[in-house]
Amino acid sequence: MFRSVRLLGLLLNALSLRGRLVGGIKH
Repeated sequence: MFRSVRLLGLLLNALSLRGRLVGGIKH
């Protein structure tokens, strides 16, 4: 259970960072 939660957190983190990079490039 903890493993899945940890993986989900990492995925969300990666997505947020990716969105920030994309947003920065767009702006």
